[in-house]
Amino acid sequence: MTKTSPDEAVFWSHIQSGRFQNAAARKRWRLVKVAWPHAVFAVRAADGREFGFRFECSNYPRTPASACPWDLERDAQLDRAKWPAGRNRIPLAFNPDWQGGQSLYLPCDGRSIEGHANWLQQHPHLAWDPTLGVVHYLRIIFDLLNSGDYEGLRGS
Repeated sequence: MTKTSPDEAVFWSHIQSGRFQNAAARKRWRLVKVAWPHAVFAVRAADGREFGFRFECSNYPRTPASACPWDLERDAQLDRAKWPAGRNRIPLAFNPDWQGGQSLYLPCDGRSIEGHANWLQQHPHLAWDPTLGVVHYLRIIFDLLNSGDYEGLRGS
């Protein structure tokens, strides 16, 4: 039997929380798979399309996770033509040119927050919250994909 690390145990407690389970029951998102320290989720957009995200969760939740848009069928990084499209916030947050598409350009992302300490004061509601972990990050993604700025796929 494999022993769960303390980091992974906290992750599972977040996944079993009412916040995560309520949103999953409402079909906002779902857990696809976990191969620790990575977890893959699908998040539903306004048009019903699901977008996959692979989270890197090393040192969870003390270190903010990083999310990469993920092709759920190929189990690989999402092709740039399949990234979410929009006019304002969407192209900023979902920018395949940012760090080679390895993370979202958001204050809650562990890779993106580096060098952007000012974000913590400018956007505190979008900062990583270790008490909620990936649940908070998923809510931010869901909110973006269900905002008036969302316009489907980048390559459409």
